[in-house]
Amino acid sequence: MTDRTAALVLTTINDPVVLDACYENFARYGHLDQVTCYLIIDKKTPDAAIERCRTLQSRGWDVRCPSLAEQDAYTGRFGLSPAFIPLNSDNRRNVGYLMAYESGADFVISIDDDNFPHADEDFFAEHAVVCRDDVDTPLVQTETGYFNICTMLDFAKPGPVYPRGFPYAARHRAENATRQESLAPVHINAGLWLKDPDCDAITWLVNPPQATAVTAPSVTLGAKAWSPINTQNTALRRDALGAYYFVRMGYEIGGNAIDRYGDIFSGYFVQACARHLGGAIRVGTPVAEHRRNSHSYLNDATREWACILLLEEVLPWLTTQARLSGTTYADTYDALSHGLEELAERTSSRFWSDAVRGFFHQMAHCMRQWTRACRTIDGCA
Repeated sequence: MTDRTAALVLTTINDPVVLDACYENFARYGHLDQVTCYLIIDKKTPDAAIERCRTLQSRGWDVRCPSLAEQDAYTGRFGLSPAFIPLNSDNRRNVGYLMAYESGADFVISIDDDNFPHADEDFFAEHAVVCRDDVDTPLVQTETGYFNICTMLDFAKPGPVYPRGFPYAARHRAENATRQESLAPVHINAGLWLKDPDCDAITWLVNPPQATAVTAPSVTLGAKAWSPINTQNTALRRDALGAYYFVRMGYEIGGNAIDRYGDIFSGYFVQACARHLGGAIRVGTPVAEHRRNSHSYLNDATREWACILLLEEVLPWLTTQARLSGTTYADTYDALSHGLEELAERTSSRFWSDAVRGFFHQMAHCMRQWTRACRTIDGCA
């Protein structure tokens, strides 16, 4: 795996000091010339972020930090209007994903600006498993159909902890997880986090957790072991980017603009496509230290609530009923987009309001715009 190349993608409205930690890790383990970094700035990003990129470039790392005008010009090459990737949104990381895809890198590593790689773990090598078809790791299955990845961690105080995006219908039930050694073609790798785990705002309000240690080896998820996947410390092989559009938030449902779950929707969707194509999802290493940025958890909970309800409605269909087709990620993602629209139109309950249906139609339309952009990059649009 030493000859593989990676693209590191993140967006920020802060001074991304995390890049210094990434630089040190890649340099320490001899991967600096194998990784190109794409820092996607937004309107609120300070000049200090651009200066940090210049400093790291002077130290020998290929760090790219396109201006907003350069970002719009870039996405315009693929027929995407500036409105497709809105400003003042973590949706901006989609620009970096497209750049990573066009670069031809073997895999992409997606991080948040507050997730720091550990100095004593080879961040590149652990994520590079997404380029292998023979990963020897336990395959986990559960009786609930979902695997709580937080059970792989120790916490400072007792009580169950669940990751953001874990369905409430599957919480506080006996998973009775089983593990069996297996060789797997890994397409997606989700690293865990110490200190501040990725939990929803309700959890942070009621029982804020602190992760102190990883207590279980990495596993791959079986057919009966789904899990939310975020963008904080996640890697995908290049092909999977064709189904990894970061879903646009901001749609108004029930009087509130939904937010903070764009990566959770995208994580479940790419996971469904990977499973259809025979790819495995690995969870565990590398472990990042999540030095959580400042949050207003009451505001976060308000914006997350509709997304939580949406997932409760969609996940039973996605995990047990969806019938996907296609032999590539882009084709499978297109099939998924049409399936989501059909679900929204045929499902009748008080929950499925015109606003909810409108959100799913907008999302499906954007998913297909994404695959067209990827096909343009591949020269087959």
